[in-house]
Amino acid sequence: MTTDREERFQQFFIERGARYENGQLLGFSDNASTLDPNSPTVSVLDQKALLSFCGPDSLKFLQGQLTCNVDSLSTDQFSPGAACTPKGRMYTSFTLLNAGPEQFMMAMDKGLIESTKATLGKYAVFYKTDLVPDEKYICLGLSGTDAEQKIAQVFSDVPDGNSALNINQQGWLLNVSGSLPRYQLWITREQLEIIWSSLTEQFKPAGQNHWQLLDCLSVEPSVTAATVDKYIPQHLNLPSLKSVSFRKGCYTGQEIVARMQNLGQLKSRCYRLSSDQKLTLEADTRLFNSAGKGIGEVVECVEAGEGTEILAVIRVEAAEANDVHLESGEGLKLTCHPLPYEVDPKQELQY
Repeated sequence: MTTDREERFQQFFIERGARYENGQLLGFSDNASTLDPNSPTVSVLDQKALLSFCGPDSLKFLQGQLTCNVDSLSTDQFSPGAACTPKGRMYTSFTLLNAGPEQFMMAMDKGLIESTKATLGKYAVFYKTDLVPDEKYICLGLSGTDAEQKIAQVFSDVPDGNSALNINQQGWLLNVSGSLPRYQLWITREQLEIIWSSLTEQFKPAGQNHWQLLDCLSVEPSVTAATVDKYIPQHLNLPSLKSVSFRKGCYTGQEIVARMQNLGQLKSRCYRLSSDQKLTLEADTRLFNSAGKGIGEVVECVEAGEGTEILAVIRVEAAEANDVHLESGEGLKLTCHPLPYEVDPKQELQY
């Protein structure tokens, strides 16, 4: 069911050439759903939403619930992170921003907003903090090899490190670059109306599928409704992506997460797979090696030109042998790519 907020933003984008089908943004005008990964693109991240935490105990509360070190964040600073069950299984992953005195903002898959609010709310009753879905903002993604220069043209400044650029008290621009240059813009509709023309002079508009393609190419997975309570942070490489602090102290699920990191015996993790065929694979689609043995499952899948890009949690030995198939036996072989960043469990313990 489409909310009033979603209808307002949809109408805004339809007036500017957006194409929707069953409430899902397919793209703009005649542009493909995914563009060249290096092209300057503004992706409408309509599958993301924000959860706000307000009150004098917000920092203390979040520090005891999240994998990231909330204590280290000054105003307008941010960190990726996750929240886990007592068994260490993630029920959400996110980007967390210190939005000012006694306020934090958390961007995540919109399908997890209510369940995350409900789960954290069980602990929040003991703290002076209010959890409220924030519908004032929409999330956009800016990307491309020349993104930094083009952002400077629009905003006259470029955020660096984990310090966000405050946009006239109407939003924030966050540098979330990993192996690819990428920025997230959390912004109100009023401010978006002001900057849209100058933004699209520099960046070609696209839907969320383009951002998903960049997630796959950079191997930066997220928890979605299909993967809630399925993985510990290491399965999605979150320690390598600086989403987990092992020096911050206790939080829900910390003992399990820390034990796995210290043992260094993880048998499966997330890798990028690709095919030169167009495939439509649901999360949890099983994958096999050439001997027909199950080795893991799909996390997400997105069209890429005439082919497909996939993120999957698979056995490390199968990834290293490039032995991944869609079906048991002689099923379609998928290409497994090396990770674009280093995985060093001992070094990650120092973060």
